[in-house]
Amino acid sequence: MINLRGTATSVVLAGLLSLSLTACGSSTDSSADAGSATTAPVDAKTALAASTTALKTGNYALAVKTPDMTVTGSVHAPSKSGALKMDFTSEGSTFTMELIGVTPDRWVRISSSDAQVQSFLGGDGKSWSHVDTSKVKKGGGLDIDVTNADLLGLDALIKGATTVQGDAKNITGTIDATKIEAEDSLLDSDDIKAMGTAAATLPFTAALDGQGRLTTLVIDAPKAGDTPAGKWSYTISGYGEQKTQTKPEGTIKEISDKQLSALNS
Repeated sequence: MINLRGTATSVVLAGLLSLSLTACGSSTDSSADAGSATTAPVDAKTALAASTTALKTGNYALAVKTPDMTVTGSVHAPSKSGALKMDFTSEGSTFTMELIGVTPDRWVRISSSDAQVQSFLGGDGKSWSHVDTSKVKKGGGLDIDVTNADLLGLDALIKGATTVQGDAKNITGTIDATKIEAEDSLLDSDDIKAMGTAAATLPFTAALDGQGRLTTLVIDAPKAGDTPAGKWSYTISGYGEQKTQTKPEGTIKEISDKQLSALNS
């Protein structure tokens, strides 16, 4: 699973809302005419449903930008490895968490512009901490499964799409987030509840590449707790081009009990 909300909560930062989009399946319609076949254009709904088939291979780069957070990284499920960098902003302070996973190992580096937050987290903000995965608490901030091909929890969101318009490359519509059950993704029940009735009609735009793969998604999200209203942009790129992650360079130490306690909560 991936639970970035748990990570933010662990360091007492403002609420985290992230919405994303995906699905599987495809459909074409062909007919024969004088011995030749023609394929009907794929409609927007069908194209959207098929747009994340390539994500299931678990080999792509990702970027997410929200009003108070950015996430960048890559997934390489074939080697059971991946990397994420998360940057949060809260009340003028910044917090960065970097994570590299090469099953069964993972390493984390955390830093903050706020001295009190850095003290709470422990570490010097420069060294990497090796994490014994047997000590990772399920549901905690370090419980990030880089072998999960759908790392952003996109499938659940696409299934909540209630209106879809456009063509095979440019799609608009609305998503009913109240239909989503994804406790371990970037969108959880607390976020949905905080959005109120607006969660049932979230406007979105999506773009697909020439091969029908999802490349960008933008959702207009309402205020959710301490997270301000604004656009949430998602970019998927580098399909099939990612490489196996390796142990990070630089100073590496075993994670301290203080760090583990903060990030496991």
